[in-house]
Amino acid sequence: MDFKFFKKENKNSKPEEAPLNYWEKESYLMALPSSGYVDVSEDTILRVRDIAGVDIIESALPDEEKPGHIVLSFEDEIYEIGFYKDGFSLPEMLSRQGYYFTEEEMEAIARSESALTVFMEFPGDSRKAYHLQLKVVKAMMPDLLAVMDESAERLVSGRWVTLATESNVAPSAQSLFTVQAVGGENGSVWLHTHGLNRCGLYELEVLGSDQDNYSDHFNVINTFASILLDSKDRPEPGEGVRIGMFDVNRPMVATYVSWTKGLSEYPGIDLGGIEDRRQGHNTKTAIVFLYKEEKDEMTRTFRKVSEFNGLWADNPLFFISTRETERMSALARERFGMVKYMAEKNCPVILKIALRTDHGESEDDHEHIWFELIRFDGDEFEARLTQEPYDVSAMHTGDVDRYSVDNVTDWLIQTPDFTVAPDNAYLLLS
Repeated sequence: MDFKFFKKENKNSKPEEAPLNYWEKESYLMALPSSGYVDVSEDTILRVRDIAGVDIIESALPDEEKPGHIVLSFEDEIYEIGFYKDGFSLPEMLSRQGYYFTEEEMEAIARSESALTVFMEFPGDSRKAYHLQLKVVKAMMPDLLAVMDESAERLVSGRWVTLATESNVAPSAQSLFTVQAVGGENGSVWLHTHGLNRCGLYELEVLGSDQDNYSDHFNVINTFASILLDSKDRPEPGEGVRIGMFDVNRPMVATYVSWTKGLSEYPGIDLGGIEDRRQGHNTKTAIVFLYKEEKDEMTRTFRKVSEFNGLWADNPLFFISTRETERMSALARERFGMVKYMAEKNCPVILKIALRTDHGESEDDHEHIWFELIRFDGDEFEARLTQEPYDVSAMHTGDVDRYSVDNVTDWLIQTPDFTVAPDNAYLLLS
């Protein structure tokens, strides 16, 4: 999360939703070259044509009056992509949430003066569209240094983009948005997302947070946004969505309401109030609320997230969508070669392995448990169980068995400098 601080004015006005900005209507990515040279030529388009599965329908280079454009088909979907060369200056408050940059990379980014902007709408599956946009960016700019994701207000590692474009697995939902925090007086905090509008969703906010609870409130908004992105049938404002459990008897049910309506639940609020929305956060953005019980949803009785502050200490469970679980497993297996390579360098490794449960209703019911890697033996490996299972009575902490990559659903490699997971495996790239 990234904190911002600013002063306020005192004026009275009625809430009114503003039209979407260009970076909210479409996904805007600014690609920075390591060489400093931005190529906009027929070769640029030819490299896009070489992307596996892409069929270019029409294309044109930019001129003085309009940007270049490419219309292409990819996996049974038609995409319209615009691009142009532009100047670049690194914004002071740009987030780096989720990505690591070396000092050399940041110095090169700070020196950058030009960029290739690639923009497009996200029809259909937003993850798939974002993955394609990254592929187009990388094809257009082979010497990619970094990407400024204008829609999500985030700086993205060029090494991460390179690895993502080589993968058959689409990026996570969390790669499409950021959660930022604005700090106010007396420890008050206002959380809000950037990047969801381009996916056809409301941006999400949590008002009335504070320094003691904003980390838990971040988990609420981050989980809710991820689940909405992965939902085939997206809920309407006011409709409840289960995003986790406070405890075994108390579900965590979230909903959202447009800021123009939701502000009425925060009369007199300072941080995140109407005066803070004169220059921004006044388009398609919604405030997150929680429902305490089923009756709340029926009567649309919205509960502020801060009303549940006493429950965060009980270590609530936040849900992960089935699609995200499958994505994580697929990526862990796709990049498993990195585990073998780093294990040979004596880096400690732990592996999450799927074990059939005793009382599962189908063969697909598994418990995902962490094991310590002992050694490889051909295509298989030995691993030691590090925790007691809940519903696998034949296994206990310390048990050793043989497994294959087909059993792996996640992994962590401990290097002298980083803990590397499948999603940040670019850290192993020089």
